[in-house]
Amino acid sequence: MISVCLTHYNRPDKLAATLESLAKQTRAPDEVFVQDDCSPNDPTAVALAFTHRFKKFVYERNDKNLGMPGNLNKVVQKATGDFIANLHDADEFHPQLLEKWVAVLSRHPSAGLAFCGYDAQSKPTVLQKPGRIWIHDFEECTPGHDFFERVYVGSSSSPIWGTVMVRREVYDRHLPFDSRFGMWSDVDMWMRVCGTHDIAYVAEPLIILDNTDTPVRAFHWGKVSVTHAMHFENIHRMARDSREQAAWLAKQRRYSLWTYARHLASRMTRADFSGLAGGCLALPRFVGMIAKGRS
Repeated sequence: MISVCLTHYNRPDKLAATLESLAKQTRAPDEVFVQDDCSPNDPTAVALAFTHRFKKFVYERNDKNLGMPGNLNKVVQKATGDFIANLHDADEFHPQLLEKWVAVLSRHPSAGLAFCGYDAQSKPTVLQKPGRIWIHDFEECTPGHDFFERVYVGSSSSPIWGTVMVRREVYDRHLPFDSRFGMWSDVDMWMRVCGTHDIAYVAEPLIILDNTDTPVRAFHWGKVSVTHAMHFENIHRMARDSREQAAWLAKQRRYSLWTYARHLASRMTRADFSGLAGGCLALPRFVGMIAKGRS
C-alpha cells in the first residue's frame, strides 16, 4: 500500500499541476494527504478539485503555521501505507515515479528509503539557466554507513532532497523530524536512516523540480550554522569507533573552516556588508562548534 504525503505552503498556482501529475501515476497511490501550513493564499479550492481523482484523498489546512518540520510530522503520522512518499507541492512527477520507487525498495529489502534523479531542465529558472539534470553515480542500493561516509562526511549538503519514499517501519523508528534543524530537518532524517538501513536510488530524473528562487534558498549565516551542526551531530551518531569518528571529525572540521572562509570572501566580493557583519558575529559560535566537533 502506498501513501503520499504532500506538504504545501503558499503556492496554490502550482498545486494543480503537482496533483495532476500525481493522478497520472502508473501505480496509483492508495491514499493521498495534502497538508497546507496555513498559507496566506488559501489552496483549498485547488486541492478539493482533486478529491475524486484518487482512491482516498484527504486535505487539511492548519489553523496556524507549524513550519516545515511540524507540518511534515503532522502529515506523515496520518499515513497508513507500507511505503510513504514525501512529495513537494510545486514539483511535477514522471508517471512511473511511484512504480519505480516501490520496485527498487522491493528488490532491496534492506533499503529504508528510495530517492531518484531530478530534472530542472524542463523548467528553466533564475537559479538554473537553462536548467540541469541531476543524476548521481550511486549504485541501486548502497549500504547506509558507506552512503553516509561518501556524501555527508566533509559536506554541508545532501543529494537526497525532501522527495523520497520511506518504509513505514523506518518512520516508526526514526520520527519525528527534528525541529532544531528547521527547513533542513529532512536531511537530518536521511542521515539517521543511514544508521539503520541501506539507501536505494533510481538513476532517472523522475521529479521535475520547481526550482524558482525562494527565501529558503537565499544565503544566510543561520543556514550555514544549522547545516554544519547537523553534520557534526550525525558524525558522532554514525561513526563505528573512536578512530573512525576522529577521522570523520577532522575531515568535517577542514571542510567547515573552508566553507566559512569561502562564504566570508563571497560576502566581501558582493559588497554585502550586512552579510559580512553577520559572519563576524557568527564566528565565535562557528569556531566553537568546529573545535568541539558538535553543536
